Amino acid sequence: MLRLRQICGMVVLLSAVLVLAGVPDASAQKKMSYEEAYAKCKADLDRTYPSGSTSTTGRSTRGIACMKQMGYQAKKSDKF
Repeated sequence: MLRLRQICGMVVLLSAVLVLAGVPDASAQKKMSYEEAYAKCKADLDRTYPSGSTSTTGRSTRGIACMKQMGYQAKKSDKF
């Protein structure tokens, strides 16, 4: 019968293997450029708020939130 120490060692070893094999390297992922993030957010906004809609506050707020999700500060302009 396996001792508690051996069982714990196997659990630690197995979890380490799963973590190292299953997690992609975060530094290897390429961050979107500001222009790419802006284009993606603008496309999402155009689907949610059509260009002729009157809800400019909601459009601006959603645009800023989308850019922050992408990791950028929103530039101050009226392009959204």
